[in-house]
Amino acid sequence: MKKYLSLILALCLPALLGGCGAVPLPMPESPTPPPAADTEEITYEVSTDPYEQTVTAEDGTTLMVIDFQIPHLQAYANGTLIEDPSTPAQEQAMDRVHTFNENFDQWRESNSSEENISFVKDLYRDMPEMFSEDHMAPLSEELTYTCYRTGTLISIAADYYSYLGGAHPNTVYFAWNYDLDSGMFLTISELAADPQTFTLAVADMIEVQAEEQIASTPELEGRSLSDVYWDNYRETLEKWSSDYAASFDADGLTVIFSAYELASYANGPQEFHFPYAALDSYWSDSGRAVLGLN
Repeated sequence: MKKYLSLILALCLPALLGGCGAVPLPMPESPTPPPAADTEEITYEVSTDPYEQTVTAEDGTTLMVIDFQIPHLQAYANGTLIEDPSTPAQEQAMDRVHTFNENFDQWRESNSSEENISFVKDLYRDMPEMFSEDHMAPLSEELTYTCYRTGTLISIAADYYSYLGGAHPNTVYFAWNYDLDSGMFLTISELAADPQTFTLAVADMIEVQAEEQIASTPELEGRSLSDVYWDNYRETLEKWSSDYAASFDADGLTVIFSAYELASYANGPQEFHFPYAALDSYWSDSGRAVLGLN
């Protein structure tokens, strides 16, 4: 009897499991993926933070006007100005903003006009006639700048103008190059595959361009580079990236030496420009990324 029951079960069990009319076991539902987190877009904008002051004497005479246009960086998350960062990306953005703005705050503080203001007031007390319209009133200090964005780089070129009496005003040129990706100010040579080779190559280019400028200036006819520039001009040229005003614009690299840095005041500032194509072979891969040249 047991033998017949075993035979019946062996024949019927497959039919019960897979035959007609069998009810399949329910398959588990696929888990619903969680909604994708919104991507937070961080953007940056350079605006102007003006610093203005008018210095007057006790009798109301305007002695000095100070007008600094200071670059000021702001960060936005999805188009909204970040004031109180609430995510790691926003905190990182505000660190970059702080580094940038602190640099220019320090510049303004280092160029504090308090000493100049005291000098001007003393000068007016001793020689009020010097502040007539026929002389030098009012004295002034000004800072203006241009800003160029390329890749992750913010390149600031600035002119600092001052007239504090004397034979003539003075203009000093500055430049700052800030990499938003690293959150650091860079010298331009740091963008090159071989900084030293690049620095010397650009110094050579400046020297060639300077000779061409002298040759094309009628009042300098017959004069050589050593006649026009200071004796140590080559040493100065080789420090173009670290010690002098070097910045980028839409066309390429501009290097400016202020009056007295390379030549006399009478010769004025010395400005040189090099298109991106002339420098193309020198950039490192990371430098090309910073400049947006990839």
